[in-house]
Amino acid sequence: MSENEKDENSLIESQENMERNDESLDDVKKIHEEFKGEISQTNEETIQAETSDLNLLLEKEKEKSLRLLADCQNLEKQTIDRINARGDKIILDFLTVYEDFIRAKNAYEGEGRNVDSLSSIIKNMQSILDHYEVKPIEVKGKKLDPKLHEVVQEIEDPDHEEGIIVKEIAKGYIIRDEVMKYSKVCVSKKLIKK
Repeated sequence: MSENEKDENSLIESQENMERNDESLDDVKKIHEEFKGEISQTNEETIQAETSDLNLLLEKEKEKSLRLLADCQNLEKQTIDRINARGDKIILDFLTVYEDFIRAKNAYEGEGRNVDSLSSIIKNMQSILDHYEVKPIEVKGKKLDPKLHEVVQEIEDPDHEEGIIVKEIAKGYIIRDEVMKYSKVCVSKKLIKK
């Protein structure tokens, strides 16, 4: 074999190798594209699955946070209610002392004694009650309201129509638009004719 033939054979062999390489390269490109598609599809599925999981987790956390917020608000309200209940109990006890001072003043006044010091104490106590929005329940000449008044006695009274309060036995009080202590009253009733 001559040199030329060798070169020519070598050249042909090289071309065949190149063609085989090109075919192999084409095969590799096809495999790469298929694999790339599978990878991107797998990645997309993975991303969607992870996104779905994260959305579920986010919803759970939102619900948890709303529950915690509601619990916090309920606790705050309960705490205020407890404080008000304790405060109302103290004010109720204070009202007993306040009424005792008023009875003592009236008794001393009836005896003709000087009650100026008792009057100033009662005035101070009234200002404390006003500060806490404690108001007496008005009863005189009013119609009986079971939400505000407790009937102690019914009196036959021709001067008043039935169910009108004619006498107050014990004063009642309201705090923050709620009855703290009911008024004890006597109400009129119709005369029973025999």
